[in-house]
Amino acid sequence: MTAMRPLDPRLVRRSRGVRRLLAVSVALGLATAGLVIAVAYVVAQVVAQRFDGEPVAALVTAVAVGLAARAAVTWCHTAVSARAAASVKAELRGEVVDDLLDPRRLGPRPNSSRVVALLGPGLDAFDGYVGRFLPQVVLTALVPPLVLLAVARADLLSAIVLAVTLPLIIVFMVLVGMLTKDRIDRRWQALERLGRHFADVLDGLTVLKVFGRRQEKGLREVGERHRRETVRALRLAFLSSLVLELFSTLAVALVAVSVGLRVVEGDLELGPALFVLLLAPEAFAPVKRLGAMFHDSTEGAEATAELLGLLDHDRHEGAAPAPDLRAAEIVLDGVVVRRAGRSAPSLELAHTRVRPGEFVAVTGPSGCGKSTLLSLLMAFDRPTTGYVLVDDVDLSSIDPVAWRRQIAWVPQVPGLVPGTIEDNVRLGDDESGRDDVSAALRDAGAADLPLDRVIDESGDDVSAGERRRIAVARAVLRVRRGDARLVLLDEPTAGLDASREAAVLATLRSLDVTVLVVAHRPETIAAADRELRLTSRMVLA
Repeated sequence: MTAMRPLDPRLVRRSRGVRRLLAVSVALGLATAGLVIAVAYVVAQVVAQRFDGEPVAALVTAVAVGLAARAAVTWCHTAVSARAAASVKAELRGEVVDDLLDPRRLGPRPNSSRVVALLGPGLDAFDGYVGRFLPQVVLTALVPPLVLLAVARADLLSAIVLAVTLPLIIVFMVLVGMLTKDRIDRRWQALERLGRHFADVLDGLTVLKVFGRRQEKGLREVGERHRRETVRALRLAFLSSLVLELFSTLAVALVAVSVGLRVVEGDLELGPALFVLLLAPEAFAPVKRLGAMFHDSTEGAEATAELLGLLDHDRHEGAAPAPDLRAAEIVLDGVVVRRAGRSAPSLELAHTRVRPGEFVAVTGPSGCGKSTLLSLLMAFDRPTTGYVLVDDVDLSSIDPVAWRRQIAWVPQVPGLVPGTIEDNVRLGDDESGRDDVSAALRDAGAADLPLDRVIDESGDDVSAGERRRIAVARAVLRVRRGDARLVLLDEPTAGLDASREAAVLATLRSLDVTVLVVAHRPETIAAADRELRLTSRMVLA
């Protein structure tokens, strides 16, 4: 296991706000180091001159001005860091949302509970990571070396003691970071597990209530696991802070004893000795503050890595115009799709052709790649090896937006929008009239659904069969408007009775477009021109 990096290079490359914060932090860090050294020198001179009976009024004024300037720089650093944290959070939230909606995004969409955890509690931890930890990293990198140089000019032996002991504390921090990363990983996994469990319970709450399944025990157990991991992380934070303080105190004590003995023996003057004593704690102070902030930042750093991993994926680069699917032949040649973390391919196709206007039923056991095949044809994914060709043009080179304009898609769980049934069938179509919508619903076996019936986004007030019929009517309307020339359906007749299933199949047969339908029911397979049967290893056409 390796220690968590204090700053992910991907964040610097991606976020302009972080780059600006680091640049400002360097400038303010240099100012802070200069003020720390200057104030320590003036204070040492004030004490030394008072021992000699010399006037120190001007020096006292200089101390006051130096302390005020240091406070102002610290306030500016805090304010800039807080504004940067808020800016970066807003920037990354917008980027994640844009990425999820990006039509050129490739690969499966992340789990919704994972996204909620990242955009909610995950980015909330950014305040500690970007707003406090990263600026302190800059201060820790700048202040101690400059303080050591100043001490070396006053007393080389004290500088050597500091130079030997300071790396020991940094080594200790690295070891703590390695252990803390493991604890934070466990806590983050417990938080994600809690979010997924809660989201699953909410999704199936109606079914759970109908069957009398109570979820209090499960939620309590998952929440208790998260609480235990949080307490373990806090316990480690308190223990490491104690050890860090002990190491730094002993190091400063070594310098103080050495300086004190040499002042008593007359080998070192009082002014330089006081200067060294005042600067010695300042060499360790940024490191101690960094150690204290490390635990506050680890959750934000972990969320940052997760979020950047979410954004780190392939995108479509294609810009070629889409061939007209009314006359284009689709060829899948030697297609293999592999998913990360799976030993077996998600889909294997030796060779198959889909001719214009053909009605193809895609069949096979669960897990053989039927939905993956539709995802390939929707350009949501691309093959690991092999090609998807449309009139001898590789699908990966075609503009995905132009390609999808010709496709009507009915997934297993069709999406709904708040509004009426008519709004859901239209879904952005302002040209079709109510008669067109009614005809599409009738041909989808949904003549009993009133156009003005209001439904919500969750779809809790419609049955699974009604949801599918609305989606089929939406696809039919797009075909009849002339927009869609390829219809992809994933089990559109599941949950329908025999009469409505027959109506949907008759409508699909009548459409003068290419139709691919994932099917399990024999009636759907029989209505197709041919069956494309998939297995876990190869395709049988």
